[in-house]
Amino acid sequence: MSLVRKAVEYKEKNQLAKRNGDTVWVVADGDVNYNNPNPIDNKNMQLQKARRMAEAKDIQIALSNPCFELWYLLHYQYTTKFLGNYNDVSRLLKNFIVNYRKTIDVYAELSAHTAKAIENSKRLELYQKNNGNASPFGVDVNPFTDVYKLVETLV
Repeated sequence: MSLVRKAVEYKEKNQLAKRNGDTVWVVADGDVNYNNPNPIDNKNMQLQKARRMAEAKDIQIALSNPCFELWYLLHYQYTTKFLGNYNDVSRLLKNFIVNYRKTIDVYAELSAHTAKAIENSKRLELYQKNNGNASPFGVDVNPFTDVYKLVETLV
C-alpha cells in the first residue's frame, strides 16, 4: 500500500497521465513473513487493496514472489520450485552470478539474457495458471514474477 501511495504522489506531483503516454509502475516483492499469523492470507489481502488502489489511479503493479531476484534468476534458469525467501533465490542465483549482492549493478550481466527471462517468466505464469491459480496471482503463488510485463513496455 505504501508503494502505491508513493507512486500516486509521484504521478500527481509530476503531472503524469496515461493520455500523454505516461505509465507508472510499482515493482514489489512477495516478502511473506512466515512468523506472522496467517501470513499468506494477510499479505494477499494487503496486495488486493494495493491493486484496487493502483487500478483506480492507472498505476501498474509488477509482483515478484518471493523476491525481485527471481526475475534475475529467470535470466538463466527456469524453475517451478517453491522458494521461501530471498536467501533461497540468491543461493540459486549465485550459481550464475557468483558475487551477487543486492547492492551490485548486474545489468551488463543480465542484458544478454533478457529475452530468456521473459520467455521463462511467461512459461512460469502459464505453469501457475495450468495448476489452477487465477490471475492476478497473490503471494500464495510461488514462484512467480510478472516483471516481464514492465520490461516488455521498455523494449
